[in-house]
Amino acid sequence: MIIRDEVLPALIFFNEEEAQIVEAMTARIIPSSPGNPGAKEAGAVIYIDRALAGFFSPLQTFYREGIAEFDRLSRSRFGSGFLGLNESQQNDFLRSIEGSLGDERLGKLSQFFAVVYQHTLEGTFGDPIYGGNRDGVGWKMVGFPGAQWSYSPEQMKLGFDATQIQVATLGDLQPTVPLPSVKGAQQ
Repeated sequence: MIIRDEVLPALIFFNEEEAQIVEAMTARIIPSSPGNPGAKEAGAVIYIDRALAGFFSPLQTFYREGIAEFDRLSRSRFGSGFLGLNESQQNDFLRSIEGSLGDERLGKLSQFFAVVYQHTLEGTFGDPIYGGNRDGVGWKMVGFPGAQWSYSPEQMKLGFDATQIQVATLGDLQPTVPLPSVKGAQQ
């Protein structure tokens, strides 16, 4: 799978096809345009993959079943899996699922879409240390400078353009000073 001509990091939970389907969903939720990266470029699918392998592991079955049902319905409606649809068809399909929470037949898919939607937001706008928001593109999109130790008096003034501040992540704020060795420990 390719994002911005870069190979994705190794997947932990998703298989390749699942990752491609979820990545295509994220790309429609927060689409990119020329010069403006979206969820795909932010690597939201990597955040979701890491989260499902860790903290969100109770959602693994929900995701696997949701992806399978999602693609089955796409094949039933369009004669093609979600990945084979053009962007307009993908948008229409997602809109039809999003608005069907009360429909017994589509209720679970609507819930699945709502969870993917939430995780896409987290993966696009959360701290890059969690696997998404690659290169801080989500933060740059909204003008958020990221995790800063502090702000200067000038930066705190009303109307200051926060896009002038270099984006910093939690990873940037981690101490770089080596921890002292413990006496008696073998080196």
